[in-house]
Amino acid sequence: MKEAIIHEIPLFRDIQLIFYNSYLYPLVQILLISTDSLQLNKFCTIKTITMLRKVFTLLSVIALGFVYNAQAKIWRLNNNVAVNADFTTFYQAAGSASVLAGDTLYLEPSATAYTTNSFTLTKRLVVIGSGYFLDPTDVTYPFNPGLQVAGRTAQLGFLYLGAGSDGSKFMGISMEGSVYFSGSSNVKFEKVYFGYGGIYFQSGTNDNVSIRKCFYYGGSGFSSSTTVTITNLVIENNIFYGGYLTLDQLSGSGNIFRNNSIINSGSGFTISNTYVANNIFGTGGGVSNFVNCTIKNNLFQSNQTLPGTATNNQVNVNMANVYVGGTTGSLDSRAVLKAGSPAIGAGLTVGAVVTPDCGAYGATDPYKLSGIPNIPSIYAFTVPLSIPAGTTTMNVTFSTRNNQ
Repeated sequence: MKEAIIHEIPLFRDIQLIFYNSYLYPLVQILLISTDSLQLNKFCTIKTITMLRKVFTLLSVIALGFVYNAQAKIWRLNNNVAVNADFTTFYQAAGSASVLAGDTLYLEPSATAYTTNSFTLTKRLVVIGSGYFLDPTDVTYPFNPGLQVAGRTAQLGFLYLGAGSDGSKFMGISMEGSVYFSGSSNVKFEKVYFGYGGIYFQSGTNDNVSIRKCFYYGGSGFSSSTTVTITNLVIENNIFYGGYLTLDQLSGSGNIFRNNSIINSGSGFTISNTYVANNIFGTGGGVSNFVNCTIKNNLFQSNQTLPGTATNNQVNVNMANVYVGGTTGSLDSRAVLKAGSPAIGAGLTVGAVVTPDCGAYGATDPYKLSGIPNIPSIYAFTVPLSIPAGTTTMNVTFSTRNNQ
């Protein structure tokens, strides 16, 4: 049994404390679910923690400002050794009869992916991870400093979305395999890392799918079968670092491809029946193919041929003048616009933002570094380097950010 007595933290209603072991030191975080509009002090100090075991365990994930159905439940997933959680694999959690439609799965940081076992999701769930590009020791995928104490991501493999998964939402996770849509609507992927495969619309009718503020790397992107129905697809404020997009099966008039940044892509994109605006097409490998699209205020690296209805687009743009680029820093930070970029203020009005920047960092709800979910996180944390034998108390200091 473990007990924590916490002082000098403002009293909030409905606080749920979640414990788990961290890798290098205890990660102190608070999971706060409330129906009120609340604010958490930027700096909080835990004055006293009563230790009932030598190996101490502290709190997991901060969540503030979410409003959930009172009957929805939150479930912890953790596959680290010697950590007690509700589940250790995704397919066990999502397939459990105890996990009901509308529940939330928190995937805690881990070096090991949460196994999906080719599972087909048939219930509405909210799935939340810790973000990506967080590991300060990773030289291949450099991290963004000062965003999240937890240095690990929460990874999923292949995922199938079938009938009944309508309304599901995924945030802050890393997809290391493809996501297959087979008749699922009103699904949202937000701040998700796609490392391989991306999204494939396999079958059925898939309506009102939203993909926003995600990061696509290398061989990941979008594609579909020739028999699928896709309507009202929204793809906004994403970064394609390489990647591909072949969506020639879109139908209807509600599809949107807006404020996306493509950088270092080896091929052109194929899009049909879509409103295409405020994007940066860094597709040095070829021109894009647009069929029955409205095309406005985009930048093209290639000598793109555009229909007569296209307006305010720039072609033959030197991408060295557009992005910060370079070979250092996180991959998503390299897609930030450099000073004097021709993409600055070149976009078409979106909502209340007049002449926004083109690309993922522009418009009303821009891309956020590392895909940190819009729940508070701990970005700084200090604990004693050692605890003398017999010690019953210690001081811990941590700093939070609301990420709204």
